[in-house]
Amino acid sequence: MNQEAITQETARKKKIRKLGLLFVSGMVALTFFSCTINNFTLPRVESARPTNGALVKEIFGEGTVEAKATYEEYTDTSLRVKDVMVGLGDRVTKGQPLISLDVGTLKSDYQDEQARYQQLEISLAGAEADRKQKQRDYDITKILFDNGGESAVNMQNAEKGLADAERNCENTRLNLEIQARKVEKLAKHVEGGGVYTAPVDGIITELNFAKGSMTNNALPLYKLADPGQGFQLIVPVANDLADYAKPGDTVNVNILSLEAKIAEGKIDKIVAGSRHPGEEKDLWVDLSLDGVTGGENGEIYLSKKTKQYPTLVPNSAVYSNSDGSYIYILKSQKGPLGTENHIQKMSVNVEDYDNEKSALSGMVTDEVVVQSDKPLEDGDKVLKEASS
Repeated sequence: MNQEAITQETARKKKIRKLGLLFVSGMVALTFFSCTINNFTLPRVESARPTNGALVKEIFGEGTVEAKATYEEYTDTSLRVKDVMVGLGDRVTKGQPLISLDVGTLKSDYQDEQARYQQLEISLAGAEADRKQKQRDYDITKILFDNGGESAVNMQNAEKGLADAERNCENTRLNLEIQARKVEKLAKHVEGGGVYTAPVDGIITELNFAKGSMTNNALPLYKLADPGQGFQLIVPVANDLADYAKPGDTVNVNILSLEAKIAEGKIDKIVAGSRHPGEEKDLWVDLSLDGVTGGENGEIYLSKKTKQYPTLVPNSAVYSNSDGSYIYILKSQKGPLGTENHIQKMSVNVEDYDNEKSALSGMVTDEVVVQSDKPLEDGDKVLKEASS
C-alpha cells in the first residue's frame, strides 16, 4: 500500500474515532439532560424515620363555675308571692329575708293537719294497747295448748290476732310519720309568716318567681350559693379524652371574665356527662381562686402522656381510604446516574394519635413520606428533598 493510501486510511480512522466520541458524548449528554428534565417532573417528597415513645394528649374544655354547696328552697303548695326582697347575684347574710309568700289560706289547713296528727297519736296508743293485750292472750293460749288444755283452732286464732294487732300498730306508726312531715312543712310556711330567710351567708344564683306570681313545686323559690364551701368548674369533655384524666390531676384554669386570673385546679371527680350522656364526661375541677362568685365561664388545659409505642410517625404521613389507613415508605437503589428513590404503599393500623403523631401497630424501619408536592401512587419514582 502506498504512502498516500496509508495516510487516507489513518485519516479515516481518526474521523471514525472522533465521530464515535461525539456520539458517546451526545448519548451521555442526552441521558443526563433527559434525567435532569425528568427530575423536574417527579414528585418532590420529604421523608422522616419513625421514632418510638409516648403520645401527648391535650385536654381542652370550657365550663361554668358553680359553688360546691348550693341551697334550694321548694314549696309543695301553690302560693302567691307577696314580695321578693333580693335580686339575682346579691350577697346575703344568714337570716336575711329573701322572699315572702301569702300563707293566709294555709292557716286553717295547718290546724286541720295538726288535729289529724293528734288523732293518729291517739290511734297509735290504742293500737299499742291492743297489741299488748293480744300478746298476753297469745302467751296464755300457747301455755294451755302446750299442756293439752287448748285446741289447735284457738291457738291459730291467737296467732292471727297477734299478727293483726302488730300490723295495725306498724301501719298507724307509718301514717303518723307521714302526718308529722306534713305538719312540719306547713309549720315552716305558717310559723314564719311565709317569709323565707337565707340559711347561710351566700350569693343568690337563681330566682324563679316574681312578685304576684304563683309558685309551683317544679322550680325552687331560690338558689343560694355558699362561697365558704369553695367553688368548682364543671367542664364537659369528650369520652376519648376524658379517659386520660383521673381524679387528683392538676389542670391549668383560666376564668374568662377575670383578666389575668389563670390558676391551677385539681380534678375532684369525673362523672357521666349531663349534656350528652354516652358521648361526654364532666370533669369537676376544684378551684382556689379569689373573685369568683359562681356562673363565670372558665377554660381548662391538661397535658397527659400515653403509654409507650414502638412506632410513631407524623400525622401527615398517614393516609386513609375505604380500605383503611396506609403510608408510603421510601425505597432507594443505585442507578447509572446516582441514587434513585421509589415509594412503596404499606397498609397500617393506627392505634392512637395526638395533634402531631400517630402510633402504628408493629415496626416500620424505612423512612416514610411526610410531605409531597404532588399526588402519589404506589411505585412512583420520587425526588427526595431535605426536610424543612
